[in-house]
Amino acid sequence: MRECIRCKKQMSEDFDVKVEGAAYGLKITKPGIFKESLGKVHAAVCPKCGYIEFYLEDASKIQE
Repeated sequence: MRECIRCKKQMSEDFDVKVEGAAYGLKITKPGIFKESLGKVHAAVCPKCGYIEFYLEDASKIQE
């Protein structure tokens, strides 16, 4: 459960992120030549103030 950093309300999670005019979404990659994908980007939205927060589906690929 994510909490809004502005108004402290519970955020609605697991929204897909799409680029307007395209259905491809966003992709987060590591820097480099082969650019390994780090996973699907999701968004959480605060139903009170509208604040949006992006997060990775699985953050295990970036943990050291």
